Amino acid sequence: MKPLFTLKPGQTWTGAPPRSEVRVIDSIEKNHVVFRRKGKRRAFLTLQETTIMGFRKWIQQSQAISDDGLSATDLHGFSPSREIGQRIQLLRKAAGLSQKAFAEMLGMSRAAVCFWETGRSSHISEHVPRIAEIFGISEEVFLNGQNNETIPIELTKDEENIIKLYRSLSIENRLQAIKRMEMLYIKG
Repeated sequence: MKPLFTLKPGQTWTGAPPRSEVRVIDSIEKNHVVFRRKGKRRAFLTLQETTIMGFRKWIQQSQAISDDGLSATDLHGFSPSREIGQRIQLLRKAAGLSQKAFAEMLGMSRAAVCFWETGRSSHISEHVPRIAEIFGISEEVFLNGQNNETIPIELTKDEENIIKLYRSLSIENRLQAIKRMEMLYIKG
């Protein structure tokens, strides 16, 4: 089983060649990562700081691998935006639509559809109803990838309250709630 994607102090990340930059995390404070970058001539340079998202972006761009076996591909497993992008691509292809044809149906540019399909779901929430309509599915199926079925399950009062609150949110706020929960999960 693959380890969960977690940034933690002491972790060493090495980027892919040709740069092969090495970063060692010193600490994680609130939304920031404090790290040292290994130089070619010196052991380690002074402390540097970036946001957690900035560090994750560097991991993706440099295709870095950690000393505990994590890689840039592990980042995608925790991204609701990426999952929605993959769902759009899957539905679009199943419907036999090109990115351009799908974009035209939405009254958008092909670049916007490409942007979504790569997990950068900026402003997608306002288009969810139309996307669901084009594919002939409910908004719930589009967002969650599954139908609502009545399955007997026992929930705690806290879980029931969370579900009620989530269902009362707008689509845009649901996406934000999912992202925030993802960040809390990553922080552990």
